[in-house]
Amino acid sequence: MWCVDMTNKALEIGTKLLYRTILTRIIAVNMGDLPDGDLSIPQRQCLCHAHMHNEPSVGEIAQGLEISNVAAAKLIDRLVKKNLLFREEGKKDRRVIKIKLTAQGKYWIEHYKAKQTQIFEGIIARMPPEAVLDLQNGLMEFFRAAFETPEQLEKICLRCGREHIQDCPGNLRYRELTGHDKEKN
Repeated sequence: MWCVDMTNKALEIGTKLLYRTILTRIIAVNMGDLPDGDLSIPQRQCLCHAHMHNEPSVGEIAQGLEISNVAAAKLIDRLVKKNLLFREEGKKDRRVIKIKLTAQGKYWIEHYKAKQTQIFEGIIARMPPEAVLDLQNGLMEFFRAAFETPEQLEKICLRCGREHIQDCPGNLRYRELTGHDKEKN
């Protein structure tokens, strides 16, 4: 059974799945007060992916952002030059390069996420309560209609990484289909 009373965080995640570009662009317009607020959308997505996934490789970032390994390497290079990311050789295998946030990168992520939440909560607060409930119910029905198999959900999952949200709409639908939660990535 689905939990009709989702948290705002879960609703935010579900909204990102459907309207990622719109929300991303609204946030981009309001990022002027962040350090390096002029980062491109792919650069912000790369930082967020590196934050959400513990020490990803270039290939893992490429896969997560759905870009080529070459494009991911260039993106990482630009963020290294901005002192937001750094590369570290693997301790067991020096050929494995792990991508990590610098202190400045962590600071940026904290402020970005706070700004993102502030903007999203502002949007929700301007909606009448019945419209928020309608949005929640509509989103859940959309997920039911769109995703009939766990494999379909795997293809669109945002890979919450460290922040695996149990009441994410994707996880709720996955649980409904399989009887258990998705594994944390």
